Amino acid sequence: MKFKNISIGGLIITTLCACSSQIEKQASNSGQPQLQQSQNYSPNRETIKQLLDTKQCQSCDLRGADLSRADLKGANLQDADLRGVNMSQANLSEANLIQADFRGANLSKANLSKAKLTAALMSWTGDTKAPGGYGRVNLQQADLSSADLITAYLRGVDFREANMSGAFLHSADLSQAILTKVKLTKADLFGAKSIGVNASEVDFSSSKMTGIDLTGANLSKANFNKANVFWGKFTNADLSSANLQEGYFAGAIFTGAKLNQAQMHKAYLHAAELSQSNLNGAILTQSDLSAAVLVRANLNGVNLTGSNIKRANLTAADLGKTNLEAVNLVGADLTGANLTEAALIRADLTGAFVTDAALNRANLQQAILIGTRLSGSNLDGANLNNVVKTNTSLSPISEQPHEHNN
Repeated sequence: MKFKNISIGGLIITTLCACSSQIEKQASNSGQPQLQQSQNYSPNRETIKQLLDTKQCQSCDLRGADLSRADLKGANLQDADLRGVNMSQANLSEANLIQADFRGANLSKANLSKAKLTAALMSWTGDTKAPGGYGRVNLQQADLSSADLITAYLRGVDFREANMSGAFLHSADLSQAILTKVKLTKADLFGAKSIGVNASEVDFSSSKMTGIDLTGANLSKANFNKANVFWGKFTNADLSSANLQEGYFAGAIFTGAKLNQAQMHKAYLHAAELSQSNLNGAILTQSDLSAAVLVRANLNGVNLTGSNIKRANLTAADLGKTNLEAVNLVGADLTGANLTEAALIRADLTGAFVTDAALNRANLQQAILIGTRLSGSNLDGANLNNVVKTNTSLSPISEQPHEHNN
């Protein structure tokens, strides 16, 4: 990011020693923050006074300034150099902070509601001792509701317990950020980059997250209720005990994800990729997994009552003791799947491939097995009372499972 050069005249401080105490006294009397200097930077006191008096300081050099509790509502700090500033509990609501450099800054409990932070730079380098290194920007408990953070550089920012409801984060870089217990309800995170983000217990309810990349993220106990996460990426993410109820996850990628004990009632997962994911103990009642890919997924003990799993690929999946009552499995591929002790009461397996599967002690009462391929499957102890099995094959057949277009 490039910043405009500050004129040399603006940096000249005349009679600094004579006036510094007077400036501090005036600031104290007016309720403004003390004009302190940090050990790393030497902020220009006149520049700080200009900002506090006029709220106009575009392209200013304010590195290391102490602006804690300052009233900067609506201030213009576009392109300002704010590295290492202390703006904790400052009022920056509706401020123009476009392309401002906040690296190493403290903004804890600051009010940034409706602030313009487009392309703002807050990136964490990870090594504060290296030349040009900066620690995490501190935005803990800050108010960023309805703030504009489009394309902002937020790598490693500490947002713990911040309010970001309704914020705009289009294509923002949230890599390695800490979002624990952050409120992101109705936020717009279209195309945001969030690889490795720590977002346990974050509230994404009703947010727009199309194309978001949450690869490897910690999302345990996160709330995605009614969120739109079309084509989102959750590869190897931890979503254990998360709430995905009524969320829209069509085409989302959950390969290797932890979804154990997740609440997924009425989740829309059409054509989602869930291969090798762990869904042990999840609640997927009345969910839509049509055309989803669940190869070698762990669905042991999952409640899928009333769900639509039409044409899904469940090859070698573990469905032991799974509740599949009244589930639509028409045309599904269950080749080599483990369905031991599964409840398939009234399940519709029309045209499904259940070859070489383990169905021992499974309950198939009133299941529809029209055209179902069951050759090579273990049905020892299975309950087949009142099944509909016209044209069902229980002997080796030459047909091969159809291929799915994923």
